[in-house]
Amino acid sequence: MERLPVRKTIQAESGIPFRLVYTDTKSPQNELPDHLHDWHEIIYVYRGQGTIFIDASLEDMQEGDLFIIPGSTVHRALPDAGNPVTSSALFFSPGLLASTAGGSASAMLSLFERCRKRRVYKRHLDTKEQAQVAVLIDDIHAEFQLEHHLSAHAALLRLQLLLIYLERLEAVGPASPARSVPGPGWLSSTLIHMDEELRSGLSLPELARQAAVSPAHFSRAFKRYTGMTLTDYALARRVIMAKEHLLRSDETMAVVADACGFESLPHFYRQFKKLTGTTPAAYRKTMKSQDQT
Repeated sequence: MERLPVRKTIQAESGIPFRLVYTDTKSPQNELPDHLHDWHEIIYVYRGQGTIFIDASLEDMQEGDLFIIPGSTVHRALPDAGNPVTSSALFFSPGLLASTAGGSASAMLSLFERCRKRRVYKRHLDTKEQAQVAVLIDDIHAEFQLEHHLSAHAALLRLQLLLIYLERLEAVGPASPARSVPGPGWLSSTLIHMDEELRSGLSLPELARQAAVSPAHFSRAFKRYTGMTLTDYALARRVIMAKEHLLRSDETMAVVADACGFESLPHFYRQFKKLTGTTPAAYRKTMKSQDQT
């Protein structure tokens, strides 16, 4: 049976599109390669070591690191086998705040858009900042544990406090670009080049030649660090690009399919639904209706 390596369904808690995975210790055996979802994600690292692939770069993970991952960003954690990362991860739909925080929602979510534009997703917190973030996450966990009929609402308010705190940290000083970590030197430049060439098609021999490695080595390293084959990654990026076109324009489906490098309109429909579980038209309608609530 064919496995889709880039789609992840997140189960909501308490009936709202918000979930906390609390103090989870990762291992190479249980870390899934399914790493593409529409929800925003915040990861806080308590201890351990590892690396994480986000968008087009590899970054190290260690105690005190905070990662801001916008929705529809390809990512995958690579825990250290001897000293695995223990972290908490918060997932939530961007539309959740739009329906509860009113005019303040865009301000609280602007951090995610800045991270996407700058391609800087990591901030290392000092001791005081670590304590504050840990307390806010503990409070969210405690509310979900209470199972009171207002627990979901209280947890959401604490999520907003966390986002406000992170926004204030950003105002004091934006996060710095990550340090380089072990990995193939050609990976980041290759991924950026692939984004630029999605419409014209991608060739494994040509990409390997540009990276100055053999096609076999390219394929092995690419799969190791991204969790996907070259074909699956290119498809994921085309779907991400299509989502942006669908939300930010009123272009026809045929125009979107051509702009994102799909072979044909039927191919676009088939692959988009395979990775997202919905059709392009339904995705546009659903997401735009959330933005208007």
